[in-house]
Amino acid sequence: MKWVPIALLGLAGPTVADEAALPLVGRALPQAELFDLQGQRLRWRDMREPVLVLNFFAFWCDTWLAELPQLRELAGEQQALGFRLVSVSVDGKWSDQLEVVCGENPPSWPVLVDRGSRLSRQLGLRRVPTVLVVNRERRIAAVFEAYPGNPKVLAAIRAAGSAEED
Repeated sequence: MKWVPIALLGLAGPTVADEAALPLVGRALPQAELFDLQGQRLRWRDMREPVLVLNFFAFWCDTWLAELPQLRELAGEQQALGFRLVSVSVDGKWSDQLEVVCGENPPSWPVLVDRGSRLSRQLGLRRVPTVLVVNRERRIAAVFEAYPGNPKVLAAIRAAGSAEED
């Protein structure tokens, strides 16, 4: 998979290629009201799962197509591990790409639209895809620029979940 700079979308952010330079771990997830592809509002505070996995992607980026099978597999683990997967399109608008690619098999998890890329900008995201693992306190526990594969995401989910039990 290739990384796609979000600068192509006009999102400003650091240009350092070092993942550690993105100062998000420990930061509170900003309050946001995003809408799914059917126009239904979804807010972080309405989600009861202890851990959120936010997958920021772009419809125009071929990497989200490559990660869809992994996301489908990851979504199957939600109930057992107590997390919620949410994809967030940084395109800022709905795209028929989801229907073209998924056809009769749409994602079983919410796909939200970050209108005007407001949340993406607020977070300072630099690339798509970017995955954030968020704990019960709605603080960012892990950041992955580019999809790292399910084993790494699952390890971050377990770590974020166990941190709350201590």
